[in-house]
Amino acid sequence: MSTKLKVTPRVTRLINYIEDIENGRLKVPSFQRNFVWGKKEKLDLFESLKKGYPIGSVLFWKPDEVFSTKDIIGPYKMKPTKPNFEYFYILDGFQRLTTLFGCLVSPQKTSLDVLDNIVSDFSIYYDLENEEFTLSRGTPKEVSYLPVNILIDTFALLNYSDELRRAYDDNKKADLLINRARVLASTLLDYELPAIQIIGGAIEDAVDIFSRINSMGMKISTDWMLSALTYNDNKFTLGEEIDTLIEDLAIYNFDEIKRDLILQCIQTSYGKLFFDVKLNDIIKDKPVFVNKARSSIKSIKRAVQFLFEDLLVIDSKLLPYGSQLIFLSYFFQEVENPTKLQLNNLKKWFWVTTYSNYFTIYSLSKQRAAFNHFKDFVKLDNQSPVYNDKPTIKFQVADFPRKIALGSVRANALVLFLLNYSNNFHPIRSEQVDHYKIFYLFPHVQTPENAIVTINYISEFNERNLIQDKLLNIKSLLSRSDFNTFSANYFLDEKLKKFILSNYSISDNILSYRLSIIIKAEKAFINQFEEILYEEQFF
Repeated sequence: MSTKLKVTPRVTRLINYIEDIENGRLKVPSFQRNFVWGKKEKLDLFESLKKGYPIGSVLFWKPDEVFSTKDIIGPYKMKPTKPNFEYFYILDGFQRLTTLFGCLVSPQKTSLDVLDNIVSDFSIYYDLENEEFTLSRGTPKEVSYLPVNILIDTFALLNYSDELRRAYDDNKKADLLINRARVLASTLLDYELPAIQIIGGAIEDAVDIFSRINSMGMKISTDWMLSALTYNDNKFTLGEEIDTLIEDLAIYNFDEIKRDLILQCIQTSYGKLFFDVKLNDIIKDKPVFVNKARSSIKSIKRAVQFLFEDLLVIDSKLLPYGSQLIFLSYFFQEVENPTKLQLNNLKKWFWVTTYSNYFTIYSLSKQRAAFNHFKDFVKLDNQSPVYNDKPTIKFQVADFPRKIALGSVRANALVLFLLNYSNNFHPIRSEQVDHYKIFYLFPHVQTPENAIVTINYISEFNERNLIQDKLLNIKSLLSRSDFNTFSANYFLDEKLKKFILSNYSISDNILSYRLSIIIKAEKAFINQFEEILYEEQFF
């Protein structure tokens, strides 16, 4: 760590930070990830301020080197930096400070250029009647809705108080609302926010300090550190690249994928499983890291598309193991144009690793061996990608789940089987499919044998949906003239149909019967894979 480095704490009023941002004394380095806070986070922040709750500390840095900075903060375009003008970079607290700056600076009074298309995203009002914050896209008609930027402007607050008095015939009511406004204004004006200032050093020093602070309670994401450490003149920012990837994955319902899993895919792109690849080592060669990261992000997209379209993993919550995405992204990074044989082997590998608890039963050393075996498959498309450390012993399938609880690998496996079975194990197209739905034959019985799992197509292809409405009307479904065209795909046969139509009530016998035909079909599907064994189960 640099001997010049100086770290000092600082506590000052919140409005001073707002002024420092507006005057250019606090800037946002380009390697910061984009502003991502939505309505809830913004309102929660102001609610915490109102109650006097701590909102965490912030971290500022004045380094030995100069970084380019973001020219947009909130709805305002910042002015160019004057020569020899001293300022700090905001390292931590960007989301909070952007929210406060964007909401508390008045668009009518600032000398900064206002971005009219997003200023409404920061138009927070305080409802004096109901004593709650709200974010409004337009100017509320009610005079009791107080723009929060007035709260830190004494003269504007006085004018607003006069306006309230004119609007209310009841003087007591006007006095009550004015007092509420004054109390809230006093709270914001007096609110103090702790900061840590780092002076001197390189980005590595700042990240090291940030990491140490993180161990004492502050949050820092790994990709933030990598964004800072790998930022270069090409303006590559890992955090923003990951943000863009997550946005792109929304079409596959994978936009809730964990950022750490994306980083693990990038680490594994170096040819070893992520837990054997140290981030500190791979970022030493920044150009190589940038190329690997960009290549990995492309391969993650391809892997997710493959999972969605070919295996009907229609939501990231259905993915049995994160490691499956890691292996698949490595494959699609190394293989630009997979053969049909390779893709079929990948599907087989997915089902075997899902049903066998592959990534649960194997230790780290066995997972290394499994990955090396998988790498051989990548090079030789006629080799099976499935690794078995005991080739003469088949993998055992876990017991049939007694309820559909997503998060359980076995339950996810069953849902995926039911989805694929309903579609005759044919692929789907992402631009046609919205999501999947689970309906129940009888209400209040959420067991697999009572469930119908079906693909939900977007509105343009709504005619393909088995069930058009939000709720299942089982009698209408069973009475359809085309019943025989879809019944087998959903384990609905004539025996079930006759029973339900004649006596629509829960019956252990009828559900047990349907359970038996689901288990039989799943068993037949699993046992086609020579590596795994699904033994007979009894309930």
